[in-house]
Parts: sequence; structure tokens; C-alpha cells
Amino acid sequence: MAPKGLAIRADASKTSAVKGGVPANGKVTLVPNFQLIKDKNGEDRNWVEISEPVPGFISAGNLIMCK
Repeated sequence: MAPKGLAIRADASKTSAVKGGVPANGKVTLVPNFQLIKDKNGEDRNWVEISEPVPGFISAGNLIMCK
């Protein structure tokens, strides 16, 4: 199955409203001084806050640093 990308959420939770998405191999901009945020519902998942392509939160598990 081909990768579908990541959902951009309104808050650090899989149940939070979807504000947009990032395609597979797409790029996001993290907020300055970002920190890993624990899932608001206690799931075993960390989130990071982003400013682009739309402000919100994405699951940190599939991110890689761009060169």
C-alpha cells in the first residue's frame, strides 16, 4: 500500500478535528523551539506543533529531518 500522508489536527489528539493534511514525502515547518507533546487522550503517541502548511499538530512518529 502506498503512503497516504499525515493529518494535521487542531490539537494533539487523534480524535481532534482535521485541519488539513501533508502528502507522503511532503514538508512541514515546525514552530520555533518545538517540543514533543504527549497525546491528550493518553495514547502512546507524541505530537509536534507546526506552522505550515497550516497551523496545527501532526503525529511525530513519521517525521524525518530535511537536509
